[in-house]
Order: sequence, then structure tokens, then C-alpha cells
Amino acid sequence: MTEPPNPDVLPVGTVLDGTYRLARLLGRGAMGTVYEGHHTGAGKRVAVKVMHRELLAYPELAARFRREAKVTSELDHPHVVSVFGFGATPAGQPYLVMELLDGEDLQTHLERVGALPLPTVVQIVNQVASALDAAHAVGVVHRDLKTDNVFLVRAPDGAVFAKVVDFGLSKVLKTSATKLTVARAVFGTPEFMAPEQAEGRQDAIDHRSDQWSLACLAWFASTACLPFTGPDVNAILNQVISAVPTPVEPGAPQLSAEVDQVLRRALSKDRADRFPTIRAFARAFEAAASGASPDAAPNRRTATPPRAVAVEAGRGPALEVRGAGQEKPRRGRGVGRWLAIIAALAVATLGGAGWLLRDRPPISTWLQHARTLVDRH
Repeated sequence: MTEPPNPDVLPVGTVLDGTYRLARLLGRGAMGTVYEGHHTGAGKRVAVKVMHRELLAYPELAARFRREAKVTSELDHPHVVSVFGFGATPAGQPYLVMELLDGEDLQTHLERVGALPLPTVVQIVNQVASALDAAHAVGVVHRDLKTDNVFLVRAPDGAVFAKVVDFGLSKVLKTSATKLTVARAVFGTPEFMAPEQAEGRQDAIDHRSDQWSLACLAWFASTACLPFTGPDVNAILNQVISAVPTPVEPGAPQLSAEVDQVLRRALSKDRADRFPTIRAFARAFEAAASGASPDAAPNRRTATPPRAVAVEAGRGPALEVRGAGQEKPRRGRGVGRWLAIIAALAVATLGGAGWLLRDRPPISTWLQHARTLVDRH
């Protein structure tokens, strides 16, 4: 039995605006269908992304599609996919014309070859960070950085060359008067989503949210394991909001404690504890990968590295990791400890009250704060 024609798939040979002839279907995504196209005058091969017809019923999504065209076309950067133009089909579907990339996305590549050598991951992180730094400089946050949205181009000399694609969910900062989302909406991919995104705090999303996503990408590319997983979306989001990822070493023994330390800082739940810029994260990651001792301490509070706490079932924190795996000496049970216990009880009480009034953060987070205060003393 022949399947009915898909109204979203334009016939091969269709010419858009008298300029771009569709040659073949390349793939379909959540927002649109992508074709190989040919410029009728220059003969140049391009990629043409056409928004799905049924999405025209949602003006916000059509606005997002058009914004992707505008944002991407204005980012003239070698590691951002180039956009040459945009328009609309006779049916009113927005489309954008991009460079045709020869290669495969990072997700497909990792599924095919597994974890990558650390020097290769460093190259990818540096190139993606450079692209996102350019976006951040003009007030654009990607918001959906993931392995599917990093494309590895086949370079003639065999070198790694990454391109960041799909700015469809990007957030343009300082444009509150033209927001396209409601305050509690959650957009992005759960496994790569920063806590502030997972909690739906749209006003808290900034360049440090992209840094979190890039750290997840680096973790996954290095180990073939994601730092936060779960059986469903809600479980993953809960992990992102409140869980401490397991150490990277079991998944990739070649990774050092310094690399683990850098990744954990970029994955800090509090944005203020991450690196000040995505470039700073990339530099620290490269330094740690090369064997140097990066300054991965939070840029506020103290100069000590972020804590990585291993928690066993039914037990409290087992070991505080400091620097290159040195254990912090335990302090005596003096007055300071009793004061810390009192403070911990206060934190737990206030946290419990806040938990009853709001959905977040989970009470386990407040209990962890209480344990931390006791453990430090």
C-alpha cells in the first residue's frame, strides 16, 4: 500500500523564489525539513531548511525559525554554519539557505566510534567555545547545545573542524519586551540542559548555561557516558538540578583528576561558581588535558577547588576530593563543629519550609547543604 504524500516534503525540482532548486531530501527534524539545493544561477550546492507546515499554526515557533535565520546569518564565524539567505515558500513556510556541510554530527560520530581521544575532544571544545563566545559577545545564548548540534566537517587534511548549528532555541538577551516564551517554559535537551533551564528560570539563562552544556558535551565525548541520565525526562531533570555526577575516571581511565575538576566546575549548580566565560572554561580544559594544573577554583568565595562528594547508599559524604586527590584532614569535634550543627539544623529547617512552599529545589538538596556544613567542621 502506497503511503500518502507528506505535505511537509516538497517535491524534488521545486524552485524557491526563482533561485534555489531542491535536489534531494537530506533529513527531517523537529522544526523543519532539510534539502540539498542548487543555486539556479551560480550552480552552488546549498542546504535549504524549510519549516514544517503544521507549525505555521503557532506564531511563536514561526518567529523562532525566522530568528534562527537572522541570528545565524549575523554570526560571521568559521565555526558557525553560514546562512546565505531566507524567505518563505508559496504556502508561507519560512525557509533558510545554509552552507551544505560534508561530514556528520558529533552524536552520529560518537555512536559510530565511541569515546574520542582527549586531544580531539580538546580541539572540538576549543572550536565550539570560540563559536559560542562570538555569539555571547553579541548577546546571543544558544540554549540547545548538544552533540546533535555540533557538526564535524570532513577536512581534506583530516583535521577536526566543528560547526555549531541550529540556533532555533537561541535566547537574545536584553529583549524582555519581545520574549517568545512564558516564564516557566522549559526548552532544550534534558541531558545537556543547565539547572536554571531545567527549573524553567528563563531570566537566569545566560552564557554560563551554554558553558554547562559544553561541559556535558566534553564529558560525553571523552567517556561515551553522559554525566546525568535517567529513565525519563523528569528523572534526568531531577539529576541535573540536584545530583552530583559520578567521577569521570571509571568511564575513561586516561582522564586525570585535573580534567575531572575542570568539568565539575563548569557543571556547578550555581552559575556564579562556573568559569567567568566559555573561553575560560575551554582554556582550563585544554590546560588540564595537557597535564598542567589549571586554576579551576570558583571565581568567588574561596580559592579551594569545588567539592566532589561521593555518597553511598544510606551514608553521608565519604571523601572530599581536593586538588589531585588529596584528602582533607578531619577537624576535631570542637566548638566550631557544634556551631556548624546548629547552623545545619537552621539550614534544614528553612530549606524544608521553602520546599513546602515551592517545587524546587528538592529537599534532598537542603539536606545535602546541612551535611556539608557539618562535614566542613
